[in-house]
Amino acid sequence: MPNSKNADVRIKVIDRCLSDKNRRYSMAEMMELCNEELELHDFPPVLAMNTIRGDIEQIQRIYAPNADVESFREGRNIRYHYVDPDFSIYRPLLKPEETAQLIQTLCLLKRFKGMPQFDWISEISDRLGASLKIDEVSTDEVVGFDENMDLEGLDHFTPLFNAISEKRTLCITYKSFRQDKEVEYVVYPYYLKQYNKRWFLIARNEGYETLTNYALDRILGIKETDVPFKTAGINFADYFDEMIGVSKDSNAEPTLVKLWVSPVSWPYVRTKPLHGTQKKVGEDATGAVITIEVYLNYELEQLILSFGENMEVLEPEWFRGKIKMRIGKGLERYGG
Repeated sequence: MPNSKNADVRIKVIDRCLSDKNRRYSMAEMMELCNEELELHDFPPVLAMNTIRGDIEQIQRIYAPNADVESFREGRNIRYHYVDPDFSIYRPLLKPEETAQLIQTLCLLKRFKGMPQFDWISEISDRLGASLKIDEVSTDEVVGFDENMDLEGLDHFTPLFNAISEKRTLCITYKSFRQDKEVEYVVYPYYLKQYNKRWFLIARNEGYETLTNYALDRILGIKETDVPFKTAGINFADYFDEMIGVSKDSNAEPTLVKLWVSPVSWPYVRTKPLHGTQKKVGEDATGAVITIEVYLNYELEQLILSFGENMEVLEPEWFRGKIKMRIGKGLERYGG
């Protein structure tokens, strides 16, 4: 169907006319009714009969054969109606429980509604909502997501998404928290990953074989380049399977980490594992001992530290020492 809300209004009016069992409408009458409805929505009127004719043809192209339209002459006018007197493109075809499920699916889709340049999500939701007459029932959301729609850099999401989909090389201007100046990198963009309310671009820099993570909120600009694109050859579902977060040392291997968890935190860690490889290897009144096999990275350290006194690294010894050092520096801040 035409890609405008103006067209949506016209289609609804024309469908209502074509499915009316009590009378038949001419093209001119349908145009007049469309203009009355368009005026209510502060949309410009239809000035040409061909617009209405095109809308009818569009309905038939999308919904044929069920939307076959029949015409007949009545005096000086040609009048139109659906061949099937019970047909309407907006007639609900779903059971009430199926409609309710679809309503919530639309609400889930709208989690992207605030994403810059993702207006097509809203448009699709509005079209489906109109066709199912969802505006006549409650559409209160029953699922909430922990999103950060105020995060800087979200305006880069769609250009990066499109570049990944279309396999286009980019030049990005980037300034990390550790840099004093912004730097330009020519990159092959491969994947967008969200972690801890932040979005990251996983890419490969021109001339390098290793992958680099770029936080979207630190990207200052994106430009197109003529540099030929190089594919990753990586299954990113598997790539992130053995880590927590997005950081990965290309020369490292997954490490078995043994952790003690206090009785206070164990119910949470048991029901929400730190990682898919989590296994319980011991438990008594003093707490539980678990293992996970992951890449050792900054995100893992932050996760362990977030449990405070309720989690302790037992193995490997050098990683235990690193966490102990970080806790010690934290104590120094408090005069400990």
